[in-house]
Amino acid sequence: MFPLFLLDNGMSATELGLWNGMVAMGFSIIGSSIGGILLSIYGAFSLMKTFFVMRLGGLAFQTFLLFVFNSNSWLMKGAAILSISLQHFIGGLITTLTFTVMMHCSQNADEQIQATHYSFLATLEVMGKLTFSALAGLIVDWIGFPASFFLFIILSTAAVVHVFKAQVTGR
Repeated sequence: MFPLFLLDNGMSATELGLWNGMVAMGFSIIGSSIGGILLSIYGAFSLMKTFFVMRLGGLAFQTFLLFVFNSNSWLMKGAAILSISLQHFIGGLITTLTFTVMMHCSQNADEQIQATHYSFLATLEVMGKLTFSALAGLIVDWIGFPASFFLFIILSTAAVVHVFKAQVTGR
């Protein structure tokens, strides 16, 4: 939703196409690659805590920018581009972690259905993202960007609290 806010507040579609498209996707790929390396060194559970807190921090930064953004300021545009790149990098980290955890869960399923189990989990992950993306637009239209971002912070905080309270089970 943040790129739409920027579009509504003076950044051009060309600028957003470059920064939110090509550059941010590059950061997402780098995040996924680094996430794989980190997973081979640290446990998935401890990384999940760290990555979720990082994601919440990035969202808080974007929420702050909602209130101070001025499209005529190169400093503000730079901060907005930094926030988009940071969120995509962290998103890449979380994506690798998520699919790794799903693979571990699927390995606990009966051997005959492991592939189906993993495919089903991957489908649920994508459906969750798509559903939230569709609802986020409706929420922004209904209550505006600032209130929506506060709601997103509350939801992200709930995820962080859940991860910190969760117990490690299985392998």
